[in-house]
Amino acid sequence: MAGLAKLTDTQCRQAKPAAKDRKLADGGGLILLIRPDSGRYWRYNYRFHAKQKTMALGVYPEVSLSAARELHQKARAQLAAGVDPMQDRKVERVKAALSTSRTFEPIALEYLEKKKLVWAPSHYSKVEARLKNDVFPWLGKRPMEAISELEVLAVLNRIEGRGVIETAHRARENIGQVFRYGIQTGKCRHDPTVSLRGALTTTRAKHMAAITDPAQFADLLRAMYEYRGELTTRCLLRLSALLFQRPNEQRLAGWAEMDMQGRNWGAPMWEIPSQREGQQGDTKISLTGWESHLVPLPRQAVSILEQLEPLTGPSGMVFQSSIKPYQPISNATAMGAIKRLGFKGQMTVHGFRASARTMARERLGTDRDLLELQISHKVTDSLGRAYNRETWLQERVDFMQEWADYLDKLVKGTKVMPLVRPAA
Repeated sequence: MAGLAKLTDTQCRQAKPAAKDRKLADGGGLILLIRPDSGRYWRYNYRFHAKQKTMALGVYPEVSLSAARELHQKARAQLAAGVDPMQDRKVERVKAALSTSRTFEPIALEYLEKKKLVWAPSHYSKVEARLKNDVFPWLGKRPMEAISELEVLAVLNRIEGRGVIETAHRARENIGQVFRYGIQTGKCRHDPTVSLRGALTTTRAKHMAAITDPAQFADLLRAMYEYRGELTTRCLLRLSALLFQRPNEQRLAGWAEMDMQGRNWGAPMWEIPSQREGQQGDTKISLTGWESHLVPLPRQAVSILEQLEPLTGPSGMVFQSSIKPYQPISNATAMGAIKRLGFKGQMTVHGFRASARTMARERLGTDRDLLELQISHKVTDSLGRAYNRETWLQERVDFMQEWADYLDKLVKGTKVMPLVRPAA
């Protein structure tokens, strides 16, 4: 016991080393071990399950006599409770190591590394920069399990305070992605961003410029057909009008996704993998079992792909950059072409979706659900279940050919009488 201690600080300090190890006892198994090299080490000798053990308690004088006695008393209390103090310390060290490896930053970097192969380089760079600049300084060293909703909200409010509301929303989304990855890999158990939905300032919806008047759209098509830019860009623009898929989904298309002979589906088909992320600001279809999205290829689209295949095919990326091998053309390439054609402010690459959606409804009388399904918006049945990728596939094949033929007539200047607008 402490009251029966035989050692004083002066004894510990002035004890001389000998040719062999010296041991100065303090009682209860606590000793000061003095080595021939003058090193002084606190040790606790005890028995656990009939086995003799020695526990290191630190080096004197860094660990003073009083501090060594406190550690000794803690170890004795554990022993009295049936706990091996040395084993308990090992467990605590493992927990500390796990806690360090389960902090936000290393898990976020691990998540980013996983996504590097499937995200577009530009998207990857933006997410990485957002996390490093706006999130890591405040959450990076915090254990995932300890991060609260209020901590995350403080980070988001700091971003919002700079006036970049959209960035704050993106950051909440990215933080949530990291936490969901942490849950999936057993590194944390909850996502604090879930309860923060609605906590940030709501941004106004951005409407992409789109031409929906047939006569003006015909002017755009003719300008596109006369465009003398690179073949890859020309093909991308024409397919954007014909297929009206999200810009990123089209820009990142691979030749392996194209079944131009119709061997797999009975008709030429482009199968967009489910992993590919949709364009921001657009609600992607919720597909049963995370299925891919099918885009029937009309004759005109197959012809365009056949012209492009000798240049960028037959494997790899369909719209491969001529400057950066094995990389797709940039997001700005097609938009730059539209600007050079004189349609800046009137049309965007994403706007082809709105153009098709409006004109197909008003001019061709296309069924609303069929059209929404082909655009890959969420479409549900009477029970609220999302349709799968093969729903109305033959009807969609017929519609896509009808749409392509309609665009040909616009280019040639053939008047297409508008239908009576269908009831909603």
